[in-house]
Amino acid sequence: MNREMARLAPVVLVIAVLAACAAQPASKEDLRKFAVVTSGETVSYTRAGSAPEVSLVEVDGKPISLPYGPVELAPGTHEVILKCDGVSKASSVTVSAGEIYQFNKTVTPGVKGCTGSLVRVH
Repeated sequence: MNREMARLAPVVLVIAVLAACAAQPASKEDLRKFAVVTSGETVSYTRAGSAPEVSLVEVDGKPISLPYGPVELAPGTHEVILKCDGVSKASSVTVSAGEIYQFNKTVTPGVKGCTGSLVRVH
């Protein structure tokens, strides 16, 4: 079984690299029209409190297919649902074109779970 896994590992790695290369980066034109929501790792920022446990579930009542982003939002106010450690929270966010938001994780001492939010980073 271990030999089979060792043989498959390079194939899986190649598929992962090809899938990553197939993703289209946001163009400068897109950034002039939309705000972008993304996990911190996507834009290479490290921020205290950002964590992979935070994900985007819904925007304006519609499920999101890319929970870690990037997700484009038209300028204006949107209702978003973020999930953190199994806890979902709805909030309202007002965005402008060209802004970049990433996930933030807040942990309250003595309370189980965490709360996800969006933080403007650019």
